[in-house]
Amino acid sequence: MRLRMIYPMAAAFGLAAAGTALVSCDEEGLLVNDNTVSYLTFAKDMTQDTTTVSFQMYNEGVDAVIPIEVHISGKVQTEDLPFTVSIDEGRTTLDRSLYELPEVCTVRGGQFVDTLYVTLKNDPSLKTQTKILALKFDEREGVRTGDRHYARALIAVTDRLFKPDWWSVNDAGTLDYPGNSVDWYYLGEYSETKYRMFLDELKKDGVTFDGSNRQVLRKYALRLKNTLLDMNAGKPESEWVKDENGVVITLPVAG
Repeated sequence: MRLRMIYPMAAAFGLAAAGTALVSCDEEGLLVNDNTVSYLTFAKDMTQDTTTVSFQMYNEGVDAVIPIEVHISGKVQTEDLPFTVSIDEGRTTLDRSLYELPEVCTVRGGQFVDTLYVTLKNDPSLKTQTKILALKFDEREGVRTGDRHYARALIAVTDRLFKPDWWSVNDAGTLDYPGNSVDWYYLGEYSETKYRMFLDELKKDGVTFDGSNRQVLRKYALRLKNTLLDMNAGKPESEWVKDENGVVITLPVAG
């Protein structure tokens, strides 16, 4: 809600209108500005965005430690602000034995953004299913949940392979001819076989890639390109390594 200057001649009417507006905001569940309260929200809009985690990206037997970004507004904190999170029972389908929440989280003093970490465990059921873990903030005196669209963090957990967002988002090209930089410059057109091979290169060094570090992307794309060169060496092109669609696997990464 945007606050604006109320001139003296309109003070009485303005205060009454403001009071009505604040009541309306409360009724609708919207954030009301209050400098005595710290409002916490997650980074993603729960109505549009879900964090998807696949154990195919991790070495066998390794737990997945997932960072969840938290934002703070309202009261300015000069000291560390402790808070806790719990699950939204109505939205969570992941078994209790398959996740660990932090006992206490912290937004460091003077920070407007911080991170909490959730540990996820693999299970045979995730080979065929995708389960949801929904987190919420525990409200207490001085700490409340902010904008309702950012009031939950939704995490989809599976052990199946899926095309990652970083290989799908339009982050290159122009408005008239958008494209994906991973597709154009590093790994080329997506296929499940190629992605599995890329993950195998990462796993050799125990690396988990989230799409954000282009140096890591280039390093392991080159590794895969060299692996394919070794596998194809001395063979006719008809016998080169192919993906699940029968297409020869190639990568555009330079080097």
